Amino acid sequence: MDRLNAGIGIARRVNLAICEAGSDVLSVSQAADITIPELEDRLSGRVDFELDELVRVGGFLHVPVSRFMEVAA
Repeated sequence: MDRLNAGIGIARRVNLAICEAGSDVLSVSQAADITIPELEDRLSGRVDFELDELVRVGGFLHVPVSRFMEVAA
């Protein structure tokens, strides 16, 4: 899987986790300590998530960071 597709896959898994948790972009952006436009850029795949952002998002959503990085078999 190339880097672009990997980044988009991570973004999709983060988006799914946000939806499953019943959360919203405002709450997640505050928890991740990034702005709403920055989070939207990451969720769209235009910008890659930084590892520390994934850790903060995962902590807020009670989801292990490894879930965001899983590769489909």
